Amino acid sequence: MRSSSPAAVCTRASRRCNLRAAWRWLDNLASLLLGASVKPENDLLTAASVGLIAMCVVTADHEAFGHGSACLLLHGHITLLTSSLFRCDVRSGWIDPAGPLGNLLGGTVALALARFVPPERAGLRLFLICVTAFSYFWEGGYVVQAMVKKSGDSYFFAQFLLGEVTPWQRWAFAVTGILFYVLAMRLTSRALLRLWPDPSVARKIARIVWLSATLGAGFAALTYRGHDWGNLRDALLEIGLASAPLLFLPGDGRASVELRPAARLERSYVAVTLAFIVFGVFAATLGRGIGTSLAS
Repeated sequence: MRSSSPAAVCTRASRRCNLRAAWRWLDNLASLLLGASVKPENDLLTAASVGLIAMCVVTADHEAFGHGSACLLLHGHITLLTSSLFRCDVRSGWIDPAGPLGNLLGGTVALALARFVPPERAGLRLFLICVTAFSYFWEGGYVVQAMVKKSGDSYFFAQFLLGEVTPWQRWAFAVTGILFYVLAMRLTSRALLRLWPDPSVARKIARIVWLSATLGAGFAALTYRGHDWGNLRDALLEIGLASAPLLFLPGDGRASVELRPAARLERSYVAVTLAFIVFGVFAATLGRGIGTSLAS
């Protein structure tokens, strides 16, 4: 059996120490940005990792799975695909709603699956809650914005179906979006309280999830090769602004009346490592942008 040289042993030990130091630094940074420490049984770094992965999944659901699949099914070619922009060389009114439908489908599946995940699997359940929250907040808010600005997926699809969209029809769609947004707030609040009956604890977890997802969306958009600031703006609006209720949910008046122990979100190096990998792939593809229009 071959024995390692002292230099090799020292090198491996140094790498392990550096890795531990990196985890501690990220953990301390999360606590600093949050402005307060969550109870010791809940790990901030794992919560941030879950939020980052959920952001990547939800964005891919809308842009790649939703719009992208519709384009390919119509025998088109994707000319531009980023974290907030999509273009296809085939023009069809069915491509516009495919993005929102991708998010609604993903969010609804996550909502259904979360009911079967026990509280002991707090990390997985939090991930499913985040997928539903980001998806529903995005699409509820997007409908309102589209009808106000007369632009965007929802408005273009309404034009495709109805021709001229009257002010009353726009109001009806906007009110539907508001109601759906309120529903998303209630669902998210309830789901968080089922894990953490103390609203202050649930709210702190929600805030770190929102922070990591918003920063991730922004950093990925900054890598876009097209150098379009509109791409960064839209990425921050779709994730950061749309899911801003996560900064305040659940409210102090919504404490869980059920007698159940609080979940414990333990440190998961698997989740942290997976977050680095998923975000790296996300930034290198949807962040930088892919498609024939970017080909040099």
